[in-house]
Amino acid sequence: MRTLRQLSYIGTTIFLTSTAFLASCTGNIADNGGEDDNPTGGSGSTGTGGGIDNGPPDVCIPGLPATSQLPRLLNRQYDNTVRDLLGVTRVGAEGKRPSELLVGDFDGAMTPDAWRIYQDVAAAIAKDVMAGPNKSKFISCDPAASGCLTQTIQTFGRKAFRRPLTAEEVARFEKLGQTTPPGTPDEVAETTLFAFLVSPSFLMLPELTTTPASSGEGIQLSSYEVATRLSYLLWGSAPDDALNAAADNDELQTKEQILAQAQRMIAVREKTGPLVSAFHRNWAQMDNDLAHWWKGDHDTETYPLYNPAAKPSWQAELDAFFEEVAFSGGSFKDVLLSNVAFVNKDNAEIYGLDPAMYGTELTKVELDANERPGFLTRVGFLSSYSSYDATSPILRGAFIATYLLGVNPGPPLPGATMLTVEGEFDTQRAYVEALTQPESCKGCHAVVNPPGFVMEGFDGIGKMQTMDPRGGVIDASVTTNTIDFGDGNVKEITSPFELMQEIAQIQKAKQLYAQAWVSYAFGRLPNGKDKCVVDNLEVKLSESGYSVLDLMADLTQADSFRVRIRETQ
Repeated sequence: MRTLRQLSYIGTTIFLTSTAFLASCTGNIADNGGEDDNPTGGSGSTGTGGGIDNGPPDVCIPGLPATSQLPRLLNRQYDNTVRDLLGVTRVGAEGKRPSELLVGDFDGAMTPDAWRIYQDVAAAIAKDVMAGPNKSKFISCDPAASGCLTQTIQTFGRKAFRRPLTAEEVARFEKLGQTTPPGTPDEVAETTLFAFLVSPSFLMLPELTTTPASSGEGIQLSSYEVATRLSYLLWGSAPDDALNAAADNDELQTKEQILAQAQRMIAVREKTGPLVSAFHRNWAQMDNDLAHWWKGDHDTETYPLYNPAAKPSWQAELDAFFEEVAFSGGSFKDVLLSNVAFVNKDNAEIYGLDPAMYGTELTKVELDANERPGFLTRVGFLSSYSSYDATSPILRGAFIATYLLGVNPGPPLPGATMLTVEGEFDTQRAYVEALTQPESCKGCHAVVNPPGFVMEGFDGIGKMQTMDPRGGVIDASVTTNTIDFGDGNVKEITSPFELMQEIAQIQKAKQLYAQAWVSYAFGRLPNGKDKCVVDNLEVKLSESGYSVLDLMADLTQADSFRVRIRETQ
């Protein structure tokens, strides 16, 4: 009896020019604490929307940006795809997610190691599927029956390749059952599934249509290619039956047809919700390796409610918060102002609630809207952007200035992070003001410190405080500050609620939010041609009732969503 690997080798050489094809592919297109720390973090290595250097260009340049013809599945997309097609969420004896076994997401040509691991994971998935309860998701007939294999190749192949197979492709797959000596019917079926999972048409998202666009610029994507873009944008997975049917009927060629499908898909919360949370993690810099999220710990004598084991639940709370804001019809301003929170025994007391009333599962509650507006007053942010045994107005203020106000204070001066200041200070604000008093510090900290001081009503883990651990009172003299919001908008701000209200109204914050969505959705760094889309979304974000879900649907209305421009070397 031949092993799967032996048959797989035969099948691969018959069916694929795998390594040569994969090596030619460029990979993913753009798809995507204490006072002594670097306050802004800089650009992270993950996500295209992170970092301080990715602000929108100044000018919209008419035209379409170039895109790759052969973007590779991101690992999260791989997980979602094999889950939706085959019911596989864990694989192998250790029960890991498939993506945990793959090489991490990377740009550029396929590497030998990555290709070998794709094959290993595909073999493990094929083995598990054929031996387990999900077998019928791949093959629903007897592999030994006449015509069964051909039927399976056509029906499963339509889903896996996100288009119908050509007669030549079907014939190549059929050759897997024509080897000498032949494998058993089950071996051939398993090898066929393996061959699908290592095919470039599965691992890549090819856009190979060459039909000129009616506008005269670029190449009009086929309905199959548009369906793939829609599904991987909104769901991070393969198209469903309804979207496949629309593609089969060539009903994804106009903006109106695409919008109708996008709105249908966005309404499926269990599939679109993860995108909402993932985008907002990226926008809020949680994907930025150099940001401060979840890195620091805290002194349990100063903060007895702190529990490092609770960090995953604090992150889950923010994911749930962003999703709930979006699916309750919320807008950009609600991300900054909503009083919705998700509470369990780990964060209840920090929010001033009785922990005995909650278990390990997160429960939706409404907090005081004046005290707890938006995600920046949730435990996850406040705890991450604090020092070990004190708050950090510098870290909190730098985050707000950089990522919401669009002001880049830059990294600290050499040696600045090691500075301390001697003296008696009864509040953290007084200490930070003295620390940043030197002339070499004033320029940056005139921008950074004020919004950070506004947040001093929250201690180092996010609990409201009226007394500073240094002994002083936290009152209006501590939290009131004059903040320059840009474009001549200078206001005295007395509370986090006033701060979030103002940020929600300024155009720069809306522009940065729109740019982050465009970069994340299209997998491209900010550029002049996408700036035209950003400008349109920025205007709409100022319209009453324009929701996060509306913005997501409008992403599919960009001309660049239907038309491709060839990349030039």
